Amino acid sequence: MESVLLDTSIWIDALRGKTPNIVALTQGLLNDDRALTCGPVIFEIKRGLRSPERKKILPLFDALIRLSFDEAMWDAAGDLDASLRKKGVTIPPMDVLIAQICLHHKVALFTLDEHFRLVPGLQVFEPQ
Repeated sequence: MESVLLDTSIWIDALRGKTPNIVALTQGLLNDDRALTCGPVIFEIKRGLRSPERKKILPLFDALIRLSFDEAMWDAAGDLDASLRKKGVTIPPMDVLIAQICLHHKVALFTLDEHFRLVPGLQVFEPQ
């Protein structure tokens, strides 16, 4: 079974217990050691957490594999964003970075954000 990078949208939904199916899928990926994270996702999570939540939630991310993002990937992300904009597609900059990380590491992205489907070559995780 392949590992999957969980986007911020999934974490927010799962941590709030909003959608039972998302909660169950996230828990399954965690239980199977298939859940991955990356710097931009952690950044987005940290900026939205209140103090009481930080102590409970942040240790969870310390236990996950964090996919790297090096200098060459910054250039590739810039190129990706430029190519998307040329086609009239505008994606939030942090999401371009997340997409580039998935493309580079050849992993699927579990997300609720439809704009990721507009990124050529990006595999969006489709639970069965």
